[in-house]
Amino acid sequence: AAEQLLALGYFPCAPRAPSIAFSMRLLDFISIHSLNVAPNITAWATTIETFWMHNSRRGGQALTSPPLRKRLGSALTWYQALDNRAESYVTTHIASTFCA
Repeated sequence: AAEQLLALGYFPCAPRAPSIAFSMRLLDFISIHSLNVAPNITAWATTIETFWMHNSRRGGQALTSPPLRKRLGSALTWYQALDNRAESYVTTHIASTFCA
């Protein structure tokens, strides 16, 4: 499931049997935003959940088990770790290619 979500541009909250996935563009936006203000996953999760409840065609069901905050925090942590690793790999590869 995780690989299929990634191919569609979504990042899962867990590598196996994810209960929700977030747009990678949203996670990138949150990461950039966190560089300019204090990171606050609780505020982001509350905002997303409120938006979801007010705009859901599914009748505004709350996403509470496990809390959205934990799932967003997990997805963001792994997204940033993988993004940092990819950037480091590319930087190292470019440096070794041009310095050789």
